[in-house]
Amino acid sequence: MTTLEHKEPDMVPIDFGGMHTSLHYIAHKNLKKFLGLKDGEEKIQEIVQGIVFPDKRLLDMFQVDVIPVYTKTPSSFEFKIDPVKDEFLDPLGNKWGKPKGGFFYDLKESVMKDFTIENLENYEMPDPWDKGIVRGLRKEVLNLYKNTDKALILFCPLVLAGFMESLWFLRGFEQGYMDIASNIKFVEKFFDKYLKFLKSIWDNVLSEIGDLVNIVQIGGDLGTQIGPAINPKIYRSLIKPCHKELVSFIKTKTKAKVYLHSCGSVHWAIPDFIEVGIDILNPVQVSAYNMDSKILKNDFGDSISFWGGGCDSQNILMQGTPKQVEEEVKRRMSDLAPGGGFVFASIHNIQPNVPPENIVAMFETAAKYRAY
Repeated sequence: MTTLEHKEPDMVPIDFGGMHTSLHYIAHKNLKKFLGLKDGEEKIQEIVQGIVFPDKRLLDMFQVDVIPVYTKTPSSFEFKIDPVKDEFLDPLGNKWGKPKGGFFYDLKESVMKDFTIENLENYEMPDPWDKGIVRGLRKEVLNLYKNTDKALILFCPLVLAGFMESLWFLRGFEQGYMDIASNIKFVEKFFDKYLKFLKSIWDNVLSEIGDLVNIVQIGGDLGTQIGPAINPKIYRSLIKPCHKELVSFIKTKTKAKVYLHSCGSVHWAIPDFIEVGIDILNPVQVSAYNMDSKILKNDFGDSISFWGGGCDSQNILMQGTPKQVEEEVKRRMSDLAPGGGFVFASIHNIQPNVPPENIVAMFETAAKYRAY
């Protein structure tokens, strides 16, 4: 929490699997085998991406300082996977399926693909006040609050997706972009409906445990590898006001820091994030356009914390040698750590084909050089 106040703590905090960025279950199996860790299950953290809650032995080995806290499944929803087709429906009604031999679940059918504005107005979101969402949650989190010195970061799976992702998921990627180009009234009503849903969910959850958690996660992917995912004017006219209202509301319910997950090249949007009250940016994709760690720290290091950015995951972590990983981690820590405002973590999920020796090199280097 010291580093999130932009002060230098005794050590750079380390996160692994605590912020909805973890490693694929195949990478997890390979890592445990490489380290000679027997037994232990691959406990799925998020099914679409196939990521796990890392084995506690790994958390201890890598000196991890963060614990994720998840809200519960609504009592009105029963999660079921079709064992033949390997498909499932999410609580919003979208269908997901895994291709034969695939590593992840892909979006197959979007519930709002053919909706008119009238259909949208009549569509009922899941009940944000469903008691199942918070059932037993306060007791669970209070136990952690009293018995661990690790930071607690809160996720609500029903609202992990941000405004753009939800439009993409519920309308389909193609139709979502077509709406922005030619059906803007639909988009405005969609964002308004989704904002009300988000605020009600967070009201329910934070009324229960807002006094116990340190960080609250919201989603909002707005970058691609080479630049904005949408015209910045669209973000600033349609989504930024929603971000401001949502973040302001969350901060009336908790003293926790607000953490935004936004992949890709988002240098252009960071001043907007700061303006609406976002405290933390993740995953800090340093290999995307204009996202070099030194530039980010110089431009915004006093105003927003960087959570991630620990090692170029698209190139060096996947294809480099352990020595190259070590040099990369040292560079990123040197760029991002001074003055606080930095939590070391991988850049998004560690993929199935990442060599386990590179994963070990990344975290061992972070632990070696984390002291201020």
